[in-house]
Amino acid sequence: MRLLPNKFVSGLGLGLALCLPSLVLAQESSLTIPHMWSCSNNERFITSGPANKLLVQWRSKSYEMQKEASLPGSMRFKNHESGLDLVVIGPKAMLFNIKTGTRLADECKTVAMKEGKEAHLLALEK
Repeated sequence: MRLLPNKFVSGLGLGLALCLPSLVLAQESSLTIPHMWSCSNNERFITSGPANKLLVQWRSKSYEMQKEASLPGSMRFKNHESGLDLVVIGPKAMLFNIKTGTRLADECKTVAMKEGKEAHLLALEK
């Protein structure tokens, strides 16, 4: 086995150090940018923030949503006080009120999802 020269190894470390912050910043910027979701029943809502503390703006109010356990390939966020329940499954999202048992918004997608991309929340989980 041949050892690499120290000069090469330190240069490689510097290269990785320069690349990793930009990757982290790209992920963080995707989280902080508000994402508008348009739904089939003419409803809209906005999400922003990291998945573990997602902020949902719905009908002029903001709700802090807690991430809940969900099936593989999906994500679920709940605000137990209001009853809001956001479920993101592959190509769409749905917003429910678990207190009243009603579906508030259906077939919701971001602009990127309408172009065939995965929901940004699901993409960040990988």
